[in-house]
Amino acid sequence: MKKPVAERRAEILDTTCAVVRERGFGATRVQDVAKRMGVSTGLIHYHFENKDHLLAEAFAHAARLDIERFPEALGQPTSLGALAHAIALYAPEGGDSSWPMWIDAWGEAQRNERLRKISQELDLAWTSLLEQVIERGVEVGEFVCADPHATAWRLAAVLDGLAIEAVVHEQNVARSELVSWATHLAAAELQIDAEPLRRRVRAARR
Repeated sequence: MKKPVAERRAEILDTTCAVVRERGFGATRVQDVAKRMGVSTGLIHYHFENKDHLLAEAFAHAARLDIERFPEALGQPTSLGALAHAIALYAPEGGDSSWPMWIDAWGEAQRNERLRKISQELDLAWTSLLEQVIERGVEVGEFVCADPHATAWRLAAVLDGLAIEAVVHEQNVARSELVSWATHLAAAELQIDAEPLRRRVRAARR
């Protein structure tokens, strides 16, 4: 029985993400995805015009799955809890398979316009989440921050840098250190006590 177009596309994208996590964007071929699925390359090209299109759409697919988790943070009853959930969502977990894909995508985005656009949208979505959390905290008096926009970008940049070290050079930065340092920075930026935030981040990551 022929699968609906949306279902087939999702299957192709899920498989492409799995192959990219193993091989990287640069080494992933349409043939690799087709072989993994047990289908012809012609079927892949029916849905995606070329390799660049396929890789960009796979990255967008994975990014959407991450963005769909953002309401977990915004739905928390306190701004401190929302910030903790946001940091927990972003920080890499032990054995996490998505961060290597993001790191590889940032490098490949220099050569792939579609990937660059999607990675930019993801960065903006993530930073917007942080900014919303901070603004809400300021409004209700939980946080003190004169410029939530700038604070969100500083925190995002530090989390990016620490996450890359934790994933690529774990001997340099342990994941536990990432959480400790990121919460220390957030606490300093928002004029709050770091320890309650750190405890909430660790609880959210369990």
